[in-house]
Amino acid sequence: MSLGAERRMEARLKKLEDMIREPRCAINLESLLDSLNALVLDLDYPSLRKNKNIETFLNRYEAVIRQTRDLQMKSEDFDRVKVIGRGAFGEVQLVRHKASQKVYAMKVLSKFEMIKRSDSAFFWEERDIMAFANSPWVVQLCCAFQDEHYLYMVMEYMPGGDLVNLTSTYDVPEKWAKFYTAEVVMALDAIHSMGFIHRDVKPDNMLLDRLGHLKLADFGTCMKMNSAGMVHCDTAVGTPDYISPEVLKSQGGDGYYGRECDWWSVGVFIFEMLVGDTPFYADSLVGTYSKIMDHKNSLNFPDDVEISKDAKNIICAFLTDR
Repeated sequence: MSLGAERRMEARLKKLEDMIREPRCAINLESLLDSLNALVLDLDYPSLRKNKNIETFLNRYEAVIRQTRDLQMKSEDFDRVKVIGRGAFGEVQLVRHKASQKVYAMKVLSKFEMIKRSDSAFFWEERDIMAFANSPWVVQLCCAFQDEHYLYMVMEYMPGGDLVNLTSTYDVPEKWAKFYTAEVVMALDAIHSMGFIHRDVKPDNMLLDRLGHLKLADFGTCMKMNSAGMVHCDTAVGTPDYISPEVLKSQGGDGYYGRECDWWSVGVFIFEMLVGDTPFYADSLVGTYSKIMDHKNSLNFPDDVEISKDAKNIICAFLTDR
């Protein structure tokens, strides 16, 4: 083999090695191990093992896959302290890593529930954002793993609770509102820069660390934007009081909207911090949606709450059509 051919082969092997080491690559080492593990589990049935090729494959890989399962991270590596949250697909647990004694928040998602509701795709968005955002305003993912029944995401624990707890405990002055708004904007800018929109920005998903700084969490509703910075969706995703007009218009039709839906929610959040209620609250869901669609007439600031002109201006700037 000529020197040039050897160098080309070395370059190819180096590129392949880099792909396997790159966490963002679809064929990174963890993904390959998970795929091989899943294949061994799916083939391990008596009726399938009657096939000579399948039996040969399992005889070759069963033992080594069992060994890799023992070496990989698993739920038994953590002690569960308590449940700190519940959702449609599982729960969030406060856990302590047995070896390091460090405390984390661990989201446990049921594979059965996710497949039943066809929402497994959003797990990837949530995992990728927390793993690769590299932003101090986004909750960070420490590791992720799975077993036969569950997906696990081990995240940094936020001991300060959420903004709902803060706003229900204190009357929020404008300087606090300005501080937390700035950190939410930084968090959303980081997510948007990665090509995602959040679609469920609300105080419940804003967590406080031990120093009182805000970090955005819960990215299970995130969608990847297209090259024009938009997403297609025909369902109204989000929490009613915080949903933008563009998202409401998508219900039952060909929804097409972008990051403006997140900025709208920021406007609702600022109003809620300063006033104590969301701006378009009504006794019924229909009433709330009607107010949102007619926001130019329904947005009013109460006379008995002191709000500066600057605060009103920025709220109105966020609560506007695209």
